[in-house]
Amino acid sequence: MKKKKSERILSQEEKERTKRQKLIQGWDQEVIKNSTVFIAGIGALGCEVGKDLALSGIGKLILCDMDRIETSNLSRQMLFYKGDEGRFKADVGAERLKLMNPFMDIEVFTIPLQQIPMDKYKECQIVIAALDNVQARMDLNKFCLKLGIPLIEAGTVGFDGHVQVIIPENTKDISGKPLSFGNKDKIIEDLFNEYVWDLDKNNEEFREYFQAQREIEILEQQIENIKTKNIDPVLEKLKIGAKNEVENNYVKYEKYLQSTPCYRCVVPIPPPLQNQVAACTLKGVPRTREHCAIRGEVMYIKKHDRQPDYDNIEEMKETLEYAKKELEELRARVLDENIPPEMKGKIEESELIKLKENIFETFGGDFALEDMENILGNKIPAIQSVSSIIASIQSQEATKLLFLLAGTSVGPIMDPSYVNYSGIYGLFEQVPISRNEECVGCGSKQGQENITVVVPNDATVGELFKAIREINSKINDVDWIITNPLTKQFIFNPLFERGRTQNRKLSEFKLKNLDEVVLTTFKKDQQDSEIKQFNIIIHMI
Repeated sequence: MKKKKSERILSQEEKERTKRQKLIQGWDQEVIKNSTVFIAGIGALGCEVGKDLALSGIGKLILCDMDRIETSNLSRQMLFYKGDEGRFKADVGAERLKLMNPFMDIEVFTIPLQQIPMDKYKECQIVIAALDNVQARMDLNKFCLKLGIPLIEAGTVGFDGHVQVIIPENTKDISGKPLSFGNKDKIIEDLFNEYVWDLDKNNEEFREYFQAQREIEILEQQIENIKTKNIDPVLEKLKIGAKNEVENNYVKYEKYLQSTPCYRCVVPIPPPLQNQVAACTLKGVPRTREHCAIRGEVMYIKKHDRQPDYDNIEEMKETLEYAKKELEELRARVLDENIPPEMKGKIEESELIKLKENIFETFGGDFALEDMENILGNKIPAIQSVSSIIASIQSQEATKLLFLLAGTSVGPIMDPSYVNYSGIYGLFEQVPISRNEECVGCGSKQGQENITVVVPNDATVGELFKAIREINSKINDVDWIITNPLTKQFIFNPLFERGRTQNRKLSEFKLKNLDEVVLTTFKKDQQDSEIKQFNIIIHMI
């Protein structure tokens, strides 16, 4: 392959700095120098990845984070120091990374990643997702799939973490050749396993195979002999069939060698919005400790017509008092529910004390101020050591991908493309994941979206529409139809007078918690949204 003319020239000092990297087989520092990486999220993971790439000699970083530094960030986000509180993470991160590598360019955005021009994404070879927000991950996944840019997604919770490498189907290297990933033997093996699972017991061709399986169950001591005689020949035949299928229809299976499952293959249905949970908690009865905290916040909003300031101790104390009262009432309700009617007033004091202790342990102790901020701010348990481990995997995979995209290699990317880490046991587990052919991101159901909405138990059709609009504000009630996919019953149909009624309760349509409805547009010229159908899980509380 003809080598691309260098756009950024390595200085003598850069060569001296990075000469130990040059000892790695296949290493070319100009590949790193001429690479641009987008980092979405400059928190614990983003700081570490930024540091790794800066020290490797990356040519340019684009940083995006609209959050400001808080005191609790200082224990995990190593680019920030005491005195940085209140400043934008991306701004401070850029300053500190520039100190590590003064030879690289850095561009900063402190706006939502959805508002960044697509040209900025196109400028990058790789996008790193270091986010704590599922919706942002989904949007970034969509952008990268559309543009053919590899995405390396990761997250941590307490002592655990994960990394997923996502290579879109149309990803190409510098010469225009599709990026190669995985191997044909693995595809054959996976297809072979599918054939095994799909064997028809009524097919005479496989009669001996199933007879053998039954004999194995009865005569365990003869398992190996029976397998050799009756099972292995059938499996070998199926394996040859899988091999022939792949080799004779290579175009069909080629995409599995050039792309990976996307984020939506792994997370097909995102969790509900926190504000929907809050609104329904106010109307309903809290059933968890978290519900009590959320209800406390909603009570504050109801009184002051604004959210409490998490940094204002007095406002958080008032919110805490509301939550504390709700938690006490929750414990009392559960205690009452756990005493049978015939035992009311008769239960022994020792049993009553034990029951109260169990309930106290189940729902936790009284709220502290930091509990309120963590729950209401949807904070995720975190420790720096795990962030370092997970970010280092992201950085390592990014480095290998940069070389592959440049038409060379310092090693293959991880396969399977998803890894879990358990910090408690110090174990890494590579998780085999498959492309979902009906994925809304990279499969046949593009143009559809899976969502979860939260509504009260006695919600009306109008309240369902309101919950949907909180996720997508462009949804109106004149261009869309709501149906039950199982019964095909219309829940809402603006084309008919009776169907336009929004004050009917969902229960009238026999809808229950976690049932699914489908929202479809009947206007072919609908241009406001790429999504033509929403598959909606209704979570009632």
